[in-house]
Amino acid sequence: MLPQSRFAPLPPFAKPVGGGLTSPKGFKVAGVASGVKRKGKLDLAMLLSERPAVSAATFTSNAAAAAPVRLTRESSDCAHLQAVVVNAGNANAVTGKQGLADAARMRLLTANHLRLPVEQVAVCSTGLIGVHLPMEKIERGIAAAAAALPAGGDAAAAEDFAAAIRTTDKHAKTGALDVVLPEGTVKLGFAAKGCGMISPNMATMLCFVTCDAVVSGDEWTTLLHKAVDRSFNRITVDGQESTNDTVLGFCNGASSVEPGEEGLAMLGEALDAALLALAVSIVSDGEGSTRTMKLTVTGARDQKGAEAVARAVANSPLVKTAFYGRDANWGRIMQAIGQALGREGHTHLPAGIAYEDVVIVEQGHPAELDEARKVRLHEIMHQPEIDLTVALNGPGKEATVYFSDLTHAYVTLNAEYST
Repeated sequence: MLPQSRFAPLPPFAKPVGGGLTSPKGFKVAGVASGVKRKGKLDLAMLLSERPAVSAATFTSNAAAAAPVRLTRESSDCAHLQAVVVNAGNANAVTGKQGLADAARMRLLTANHLRLPVEQVAVCSTGLIGVHLPMEKIERGIAAAAAALPAGGDAAAAEDFAAAIRTTDKHAKTGALDVVLPEGTVKLGFAAKGCGMISPNMATMLCFVTCDAVVSGDEWTTLLHKAVDRSFNRITVDGQESTNDTVLGFCNGASSVEPGEEGLAMLGEALDAALLALAVSIVSDGEGSTRTMKLTVTGARDQKGAEAVARAVANSPLVKTAFYGRDANWGRIMQAIGQALGREGHTHLPAGIAYEDVVIVEQGHPAELDEARKVRLHEIMHQPEIDLTVALNGPGKEATVYFSDLTHAYVTLNAEYST
């Protein structure tokens, strides 16, 4: 089932169901152990639409983009993809010409096994940077995954796929929705991974979406890109942007339900909510994370300024460690606000700060808190999800980001995670 968060409520016409990526009609998946990960863990996944599909993709903007990102982005037909092969445990990033050749080999082998043109196959990788793929293991894994696909149309296969794409994730991020439209019911399926190196555009994350509605390529691209912008582009764990971020969405029309204008808007609303739920789950699974914050900045002079303030607060180690310590240290938030505004040319702009329903700063001055409000603030700081508002005294532009706290466990995990 999809991860749940009060920050990502589903619309009433979207119902969580089982089946993950295989819930929509006409999709099969597999997850196998190729040997890249230790102890026989699943580490290679494959997805196939059994019929031609329209597709959409978004990728990292990192200039050190990994070989599979570069290959897929530059030479696959990202508007008509029908399959994807994914390996975990090795990012195939910063691996030069050999890395590109290995990614191309992964794509070619998958295309041959599935009898598809290479341009209709995408390649994704996640894991350690700067290490060449162990291609003998990968090639055996591709053959095993392709052999498992004919039986890969059920929930168990979807769970295997979701497990095979994980790295340091504590839990799988998967689910599916029945979306009841005026024209009939269509299905959406999801699988994602990610928990560290998260920000600012997507994250160290992969996400795969399946859908069986009848929509045009332009319509599907618009829906997916908007949903990504409102979800994966709004999260941060550590302010670091990965080399491998990829979101791929496949829509194959197998339901024969063609949404009209209203139905298309409803499908987009369901997709928005589901991707936001997955994005918040990535933040809550942030390496060592213990709580998730939603930060909304209002009253900014322009959109750029709103974004700058939101990112400055969300990425501040001082702010993040305060939340880990359950300390409502608003001075750290005010410092980050001022730093961002100073860079935008402001010399003074009074701000208000609220933790949930408790206003603790008004027009740049501390608010008086009675005993009841102090008790309420203490309760808020111990919640797993905390809603914050920063109100600037400006024209009204706003931005929202979701971020995690920063803990001892983050330092320990990343100190031991080595190439």
